[in-house]
Amino acid sequence: MPVRITGKIIRGDGNAGKNNSVLIPLLAVHFPEIANCSQFGTINVQLHQPLDKSRADVWTRQVIWNPFQLLFKERRIEGFGFTKIKFECPLRGPAYDCWIILPEGSRLTYCDDKVEIIADVFVHGVEYGVDCAIDINHTPSIAALPSFGVLYGMSLPVVKNPI
Repeated sequence: MPVRITGKIIRGDGNAGKNNSVLIPLLAVHFPEIANCSQFGTINVQLHQPLDKSRADVWTRQVIWNPFQLLFKERRIEGFGFTKIKFECPLRGPAYDCWIILPEGSRLTYCDDKVEIIADVFVHGVEYGVDCAIDINHTPSIAALPSFGVLYGMSLPVVKNPI
């Protein structure tokens, strides 16, 4: 069942802009479709309604990686989920093939009203406060492992009336 959720571009913490150049090549070994998504950081969106993130199109195994930029630059062990979307920005503007990225160690992953998006092209029109939309034209079919997030003291929320 196709789903469309509108939202607004919000400020992120800035870590993905530096870390993706290190992280994405490691993940692309397991999931080649994201190989070109390392150069643009992420786009953070405040959704106008909740999204169930407990299922995705792909879940990677946990990888060991060394962040380039984080508050604590220590080695991380982290799994990731990915959901294919069309991202429209601004509203009634162009739609881009993108991925919602679900990093196991990111607080944003566990907020049902926010998403972090990666793209393999520069998405024009992305500015803080701009209205946008995500379209999911399929049902993500793979459930997260029950252990997803446990290492970081988090778990995916159960969404009432999930989309």
